[in-house]
Amino acid sequence: MEQCKYSDVQNTTSEKGGGNIATQLLSGDELCIESKEDFPFLYSVIIGHYNSSCLLRRMLDSIPERDDIQVIVVDDASIDDEYKAIKRLTHRNLQIYHYIENHGAGYARNVGLDHAVGKWVLVVDADDVFKQNTFEALDKYVHEDIDYLCFCVEIFSHKGVQISDNVSNRSVKAYLKEPSTKNLLQFKYRNFVNWNKMVSLSFIRSNDIRFEECKVNNDVYFNLQIGLFARRFKVIDDVLYRAIVNDNSITRKKRNVEREFEFYLQSQKRNEFYKKMGLTRYPYYRATWLYAPFLIRKYGLKFAWKFFLMCYSRQNDIIKARKAYLPLFDKMKGTCSINIL
Repeated sequence: MEQCKYSDVQNTTSEKGGGNIATQLLSGDELCIESKEDFPFLYSVIIGHYNSSCLLRRMLDSIPERDDIQVIVVDDASIDDEYKAIKRLTHRNLQIYHYIENHGAGYARNVGLDHAVGKWVLVVDADDVFKQNTFEALDKYVHEDIDYLCFCVEIFSHKGVQISDNVSNRSVKAYLKEPSTKNLLQFKYRNFVNWNKMVSLSFIRSNDIRFEECKVNNDVYFNLQIGLFARRFKVIDDVLYRAIVNDNSITRKKRNVEREFEFYLQSQKRNEFYKKMGLTRYPYYRATWLYAPFLIRKYGLKFAWKFFLMCYSRQNDIIKARKAYLPLFDKMKGTCSINIL
């Protein structure tokens, strides 16, 4: 892989000055929690960026100017004007990394993880914002002996209209309401967003948790690893983050056949992961035939026909995708027990 071309790291300082809780303790080896002295910062906030300096400024404005918060911005080869704009941004403990070729969001987030030195890591999107009292709420849990904390979010359109919850937020609320086995599984293995979690850097490093460097759904792999490896976590009902949905985002903009196939390959990775877990029914495992009515309804018969022709002609890619997440189970061997349902 080509070496990243980083800009000089910028360290800038500006002049700006719970309800329901569910805790889960799973069996397994004791996690060695590093002492506070091992971490220069209490929090590391990682933000991937690409050609959205105005929105990035809004996100930075929602992060308190505190000495114990490290802010890492990884610029994914923005155009020159946008990169110049973000270099002018200031924030206490802000570090900006820039590379000259676009590698995607997963790669950028991994660069951020490599430079994180805070006890707790939050990986967020440049076009979203933290709620006003987010870090005051998080401060209550920074000394907890947990692998991660999960919280609730609110989801708005870019026009400021609140919209319905996504799968991840629904799984969090369901688990808070009733921490049953069914809801626990949904919470651990369908909670795919990274911006509703504060994750221990020790936990990330000890389990070598990374984002997948792929074209779409790069955060799924990261969050499946958290669900699989975590032995201690806490869930709170505080709404600490606002996700802002943009119609031009990768997941929402209209897809061509090739793009739809990329999402399908990601679903095949999850399918085999779920099969290994014994989760062989909807809403986990999704059979290929279910794509037919979905694609016909959304894009029409011609699009669906082209999609299935592509599936037929790219069987090798599908076979390869189905094996992609299985090494995670080999990684589990000898570290802690796992219940295959």
